[in-house]
Amino acid sequence: MEKKMMAFIGLVITVVVLNACPAIGECYGELVELLPCATFIMGPGTGQPPEMCCSGMQHVVAEADTTEKRRSLCQCLKDKAVGGSVKVDPEKIKHATEACGVKIPIPIDPNVDCSTIPMF
Repeated sequence: MEKKMMAFIGLVITVVVLNACPAIGECYGELVELLPCATFIMGPGTGQPPEMCCSGMQHVVAEADTTEKRRSLCQCLKDKAVGGSVKVDPEKIKHATEACGVKIPIPIDPNVDCSTIPMF
């Protein structure tokens, strides 16, 4: 019963996130990959994130393999997650990346200047 409730809550959060960000534009793919993280980063953010969250983060980071893609990912997270209408706590995202063992090559900060993300 608890797993069904968590799945339902995850679905509700997914719908809320997508409705709150109707103009997600070119970062739609990244946000969809990170949706399994929603219950973790929008909830208490403690313990271990779901495996699908970790694999989604790993895929998004792996795809950010050029300076342009990292800058785009930075802007996406800044505009749509950390600085957007949803207001995800950057510390919860950092905790999720650490718990999943994923090193994100960009700062997760609503004040970051994404144009300064360095080359490899």
